Amino acid sequence: MNIEQLERAVAELQARQDLHDLNVRYAEGVDRRDRALLETLWWPDSEIDFGLFKGTGRQFAEVISAPNPAVEISYHFASNERFEVDGDQATGRSYVIGVSVAVAEDGTKTDHMVGGRYLDTYARRDGVWKFTRRLFVVDWMSSQPGSAVWDAGIGALAARGRPGADDVSYTFFKS
Repeated sequence: MNIEQLERAVAELQARQDLHDLNVRYAEGVDRRDRALLETLWWPDSEIDFGLFKGTGRQFAEVISAPNPAVEISYHFASNERFEVDGDQATGRSYVIGVSVAVAEDGTKTDHMVGGRYLDTYARRDGVWKFTRRLFVVDWMSSQPGSAVWDAGIGALAARGRPGADDVSYTFFKS
């Protein structure tokens, strides 16, 4: 491998890492309902089709981060990422599992689990990668009555995740 080939390989590895980090920040932003974070991930001309929502990335950030008493908490992660980088453009595919707790008006809770894929296009502008398009594809789902136990065992003893700035991660990482 000559120096030019090495430089291209390192540049592609860096692009793939940057795209992975973008996916991680997206999951954090959605689960913590962090509008400011989510708005940094999308180019102004971006679009997202999430099924329940279709619009720009900025509009999505506003909608998904708004207080929603019908959703107690959400948790999701993406894996099996595959990126194809072509200069300052890229496509990506990742599998996703999302879990949420829905709260009905009468207070009953339902645990939802959804499996699917994100199909993405990205652009690097001024050295920064952001989403230009995201499509969420649902492959499977499961719902059952809420079953969490919060007053015993690990539910009572461990730090508990919360949407918004009340989540422990916002204070844990402050210097």
